[in-house]
This record gives sequence, C-alpha cells and structure tokens, in this order.
Amino acid sequence: MPHAVLVAALAAVGLGISAYIWFKQVTTGPVLCIGRGCATVIRSRFGRMLAIPNGAWGIAYFGGIGVAAALATLHPAWAPSLNPLGLAASTIALGLHAYLTYLQLLVLRALCSWCLASAALTLAILLLLTPG
Repeated sequence: MPHAVLVAALAAVGLGISAYIWFKQVTTGPVLCIGRGCATVIRSRFGRMLAIPNGAWGIAYFGGIGVAAALATLHPAWAPSLNPLGLAASTIALGLHAYLTYLQLLVLRALCSWCLASAALTLAILLLLTPG
C-alpha cells in the first residue's frame, strides 16, 4: 500500500469527521458547520443508507482503510494484497460521495462542510492508492 502512513493519517481525520456526523445524526441540537447546511443534510432522509446512518458507513470505511494502512506500515509484505482492497473500497466510497453531493446540490439545496471534507479525504486516499 503506497503512502501507507499518509493514508492512515487521512483515515484518522475521516474517522473523526464520520464520528461527529454520526453523533449529530442520532442526537438533537445545533451542528457546527461552515455555512448553514450541515444540519439540513445530515438529518435529511438521505442521511441513512439501508437504515444505517451515513456517519456509521464513514466510520466503517475510514476505520477499515486506517487499519489496512497501519498493517501495511507494520508489515510491508502485506501491502500488495491490501492495496487492491483499499482501492476498491475507496472507489465505492467516492461513488457514494458523488451521489450524496449531487443530492446536496440539486435535491436538498444545502451543503454540508463535514460531508464535503469527508469526500475530499476519500478522493485524496483514492489518489494515494492509485498505482502510477
């Protein structure tokens, strides 16, 4: 897994963002946000997929990528087998982020800075994992 330390660091940031999003999805009260759209987006009907909060999906993705990157750092011989899994997971996650960003822009007409940051981290991780 190329750039495993950087991937692990980005995954840790993504894990924190996802935990905050999940917490705000299942609680009431104000949502810290750059702008005003975070609560609208996070608590919308699109805030869950398959009845699971999107923040929980984010924790699963970033947690899995972070563990894989840590394993690749500790055991470099495992990196070639972990990279295709990370690349596949990141491609799927980025596709979901693209769909959710579409919903933010065109359906909800509100932007969530946390969600966009998560998408940017996913893109960065995908680029780091892409060969060549």
